[in-house]
Amino acid sequence: MPTPLFDTCLSSDDLNAFDASQKPGTTTFNTLASLTELYDAIPASIIIIDERMRLIGWNRFSRDTINGLSDNEMPGINPMKRVHPDDLPEMIRKMRNVIDLDIELSAEFRMYHKSGPPYKWAMCRGKRTIIEGKTCVVAVVTEITDLKEAEEQRKKLQEQLLQLQKMELVGQLASGIAHDFNNALAAIIGNTELALKKLDPANPAVSNITDIHTLATRSANLTRQLLAFARKQMAMPRVLNLTEEVSDCLRLYQRLIDKNIHLEWHLCDEPIQVKLDPTQLEQILSNLLVNARDAIDGSGCITVRCEGARFEPTDGKTCNPRLSPGDYARLSITDSGCGIEASVLPHIYEPFFTTKEIGKGIGLGLSSVYGIVRQNNGHIECHSEPGKGTTFDIWLPLHQESQQKTDVHADKPQTELKTKAKIMVVEDEPYILKLVQDILESHEFTVFTATDADQCLLAAKTHEYRIDLLVTDVVLPTMNGIEQSRVLQKKNPAMKCLFMSAHAPDNVDGQKKLRVGVDFIEKPFGIDEFLRAIDQVLNSEVEKI
Repeated sequence: MPTPLFDTCLSSDDLNAFDASQKPGTTTFNTLASLTELYDAIPASIIIIDERMRLIGWNRFSRDTINGLSDNEMPGINPMKRVHPDDLPEMIRKMRNVIDLDIELSAEFRMYHKSGPPYKWAMCRGKRTIIEGKTCVVAVVTEITDLKEAEEQRKKLQEQLLQLQKMELVGQLASGIAHDFNNALAAIIGNTELALKKLDPANPAVSNITDIHTLATRSANLTRQLLAFARKQMAMPRVLNLTEEVSDCLRLYQRLIDKNIHLEWHLCDEPIQVKLDPTQLEQILSNLLVNARDAIDGSGCITVRCEGARFEPTDGKTCNPRLSPGDYARLSITDSGCGIEASVLPHIYEPFFTTKEIGKGIGLGLSSVYGIVRQNNGHIECHSEPGKGTTFDIWLPLHQESQQKTDVHADKPQTELKTKAKIMVVEDEPYILKLVQDILESHEFTVFTATDADQCLLAAKTHEYRIDLLVTDVVLPTMNGIEQSRVLQKKNPAMKCLFMSAHAPDNVDGQKKLRVGVDFIEKPFGIDEFLRAIDQVLNSEVEKI
């Protein structure tokens, strides 16, 4: 009688011959039924395939779990027809190697159940054997779908971690470039403004110097985008209702969208509070809308959504090692454009990377969006397929406080400059040091200069004058500007401080937080902006550093 493992092609005669060859006292399976029960109890698929790739033997596990076929359906089927088309050529090659060359089979492949796709992953190990004079392959097939999915998840996490690390390194490089560039621009902008103040408007050189000033100011905007990518952009965050701000921005930015492209938005009715610089939100929206517009050839649609959403890293779509599960504000921009190739996706946030034609972009739009989102402890995702459009999802932390603290210094009326004040300027860039000295002396301040903290402290120690105001760069060769100011204030508690930097006012030493408009000014700056900062500090209360 045929059995799943021994059908009409493979009878029990081989077992009987094996049984007769055993020595007395040896324990064997002396019935075909016992051996069949043993095979059926094994929690793995065991199959036997002949030279023509026909299935001629199997156990219960292979029938029930792997194939989903009945005993009547199993005989004579070609297992290769259930292998995924992409894996089929390699599986056939390996099976022929087992049959023809007696090379042991070891393979991982995808196969489908009787009900069809989705495919399951399987691992197969097999050897050649001779049964009744016929060459066959006996193989054990184990389903490994869960293992492959877990491996794919780990691979995605690893790729995201590597991407984050790469972006961190590129960000450090961009930050360094922007820092040096800003120092140069500070000197150019300041000196051109000084020159324009000294020249008669009728002087032919005025036009040239004005052009230089305009180009330097435009270049400063470029460095701001680099600093945005590096998460060191100057920011003045405040609590805002994201839905209201997005709505206002979209009404303004409609002019950026071609008339043949429909712009629609779906915004949550409930207030969604986040803490964000409104200017940074404008940068995010303008850059993403322009990219969406450029991705559409002819007519199309851009959809903007703003809502509260829960971030769940186990949803199968979102996998990010930085973002904790919880409630967030989600801003989504979807276009019906050309989509992004899979090979391009890993590079879209890199500075100066662009697929646009020359003249349509320099590759800093998405870089600055990426940096702004990261600077605000958020996360950005891109979902795209060629020909199916693109969606950018931005996750921002919700802000729980209902009241925004106001800065007591923000609306202080401006008073006349205290030009009798004695000011110490510490700056390691000689062009900026001279520029600041010239600006202050042109307004009749008494100015002392130093190129590092050591010179400054030595001058304060050896001279009898008391400094009213310390104007210092934050990053100095021997001691940073904040540490230097602490030393000086111990001897001169009445001394006030104004800090300068080509970077945003980060928490330099973990204790002192610099504030824009209070005790910090960002390079590059113009003469009027610098003098307003000087006036603000001189007319404010002394702040202990």
